[in-house]
Amino acid sequence: MIFATRTFPLLLAIFAISVLVQLPLLNRSLSKHHEFCTAVSLRIIKIWSDSGIEKFGFNPAMNFAKPTDKFINNKANTSGKMIDAEGNYYYVSHPPFAYYFPFFLFEFLHIKPDVLPLQLFNIGLHFLSALFVYFIVCLLSFNRARSYPHLASVIAFTVYLFLPATLWFQGNVYMSDMAVHTLFVIGVYIALKMIIRQKFYTFKYIFFFSLILFLMIYTSWLGVFFAFGVFVYSLLHVSKIKGFRVLIATTVIITLFALRTITYQYSQINGAESYFSEMLARILVRGSLSDTSHGLFSFLFSYLLLVKTVLVNYVVNYLAVYILLLGFVWIAFTKTKLKIMFSENGYRFIWLSVLPILLLHLTLLNYSVHDFTVLYASLFFSVLLGILYDKLKKSGVYNIAQLNRIIFVFLLACVAQFYFINRPGKTSVFGYSYAAAMEAGKFIAQNAKADEVIFVLGKEPEPQEIWYAQRNMEWAPNTKVLEEKLAKHRSAKVIVFNYTNEGISLQKRIEKIE
Repeated sequence: MIFATRTFPLLLAIFAISVLVQLPLLNRSLSKHHEFCTAVSLRIIKIWSDSGIEKFGFNPAMNFAKPTDKFINNKANTSGKMIDAEGNYYYVSHPPFAYYFPFFLFEFLHIKPDVLPLQLFNIGLHFLSALFVYFIVCLLSFNRARSYPHLASVIAFTVYLFLPATLWFQGNVYMSDMAVHTLFVIGVYIALKMIIRQKFYTFKYIFFFSLILFLMIYTSWLGVFFAFGVFVYSLLHVSKIKGFRVLIATTVIITLFALRTITYQYSQINGAESYFSEMLARILVRGSLSDTSHGLFSFLFSYLLLVKTVLVNYVVNYLAVYILLLGFVWIAFTKTKLKIMFSENGYRFIWLSVLPILLLHLTLLNYSVHDFTVLYASLFFSVLLGILYDKLKKSGVYNIAQLNRIIFVFLLACVAQFYFINRPGKTSVFGYSYAAAMEAGKFIAQNAKADEVIFVLGKEPEPQEIWYAQRNMEWAPNTKVLEEKLAKHRSAKVIVFNYTNEGISLQKRIEKIE
């Protein structure tokens, strides 16, 4: 009752302030910084909404309903084999749960799939993630979450909400990669609580751990690395605590069941061989050993460049965090003579929250260069700052008011960094017009007829243009490729758009190709 009347309203008020920070960037044209992810998610949800999800076997289809939109692979899959008999390509790089949740919610509430509703849904996940950050710090600090507000937990909650990575990737950008993060935070909390309190034989804990683990794996591949982390930790401690056998068995069974479910479901599209071929193609593109065909030196050079990109992404997104951490450590060593030590539970948290991310980066390095993968580290950083705040508060070297002023300055720095990376207004910090993709997509929609196959010559149309056009488009980088592709559409009417950095224009119509 105290949590509902005292703690929750406080957390909700802090969350409301974070939404005000996000507000200038919401519901604008999809454009930069991975907003193509939102466009892909919206396309899948819209196609399901228009044609019925059952028609596609609950699989993420990427082709709109018009006959002239079929048999066009707009960044749906790499191999080109994940296609059904009607010409629908499918996006199977991730399992489908991230699209189910907003789709069924929108259907239930009779909400039309659009940019703002999906962003608001994502912001809801932002709050839910932060709430479990609060619970984790309470757990590590041996404070009852249902009691009065715990200051260190409130600090961790607040830090999480205002990190540049969470403000953006749990606001404007939504896809499997972001949706899995909320489940990851919840999964760490449940596993940690299970281990700390040794609730290995309690049905409630087994059930919720199994549910969250299944949904995590059924959302994105971070779930598999999390399962591996839990499995290895349990294996290392099972000789001392027999209850870990339950956690090992549960983790193995749920992981195999989830992977079997995904494989069976996606194999229904065009057979198991096509699905495995597609997944192999994706691993070759996104894995850590994808550039081995040009010799060892070339591979090592490419590998180091990828590592550098990942490190730069962490600096760009967490610069203020590193400065604050260094400040806290300096205070601890010079002012309080505190030893920076973690309890056993602290090491358990580090294992569960950090190891899966490291494994993801090491295994899928070409995927990890996307800076949305740094979102996963926000759990570790926010909890760490909350715990360090608590230690410094108890040391007495600074009073609470002084520590809170430090945190306030840190939060201002986070907001400034967020706005620098994701500049409000009409153009990005590099002068890119946020409306460019929307204008191009709507130009295509206004000029292309329903019975015309759309060709785009020049710049490749991104998912943003496809979303705003509500049409699939063949792409040709040059005239030679255009002529080759036109030959495949001898019975179709065709419209050709010329797309350059200066804009888009209608090049020609071909009423009938003989």
